[in-house]
Amino acid sequence: MSGNAHGGEGVTGRDEFRRAVDAAMLSGGTAPLGDLVLCDFCDEDLTRDPRTGGFMFGSKAVGPCCSAGSLARIKGYGEEWNIRGRCPDGVSFADWVRGMRGPGAAVKVTRISFRPGGAS
Repeated sequence: MSGNAHGGEGVTGRDEFRRAVDAAMLSGGTAPLGDLVLCDFCDEDLTRDPRTGGFMFGSKAVGPCCSAGSLARIKGYGEEWNIRGRCPDGVSFADWVRGMRGPGAAVKVTRISFRPGGAS
């Protein structure tokens, strides 16, 4: 993993992030995000993409690649209330997302044990 401008150590690409998540799943640890920004709806890597637009839907970052089509579906289901913020004009989606999540952001993997029979 390499250093970055928005939070120290972190991944440098989608494949490295997936490897970090896989490792975290085995140990119950964390996968640092670093500068990486992916659209949570289509998985497009937007880390260096200058486009603006997009929004946060719950905890999902919906990039400019998916925002128009997704917004129509969200409105169709009456779920607009779950849009937590919109990327402002003149700011790249990636910079906006990194600003929202702050430095040192990571995906935390929590291991859950289930007992036989479906009870936890």
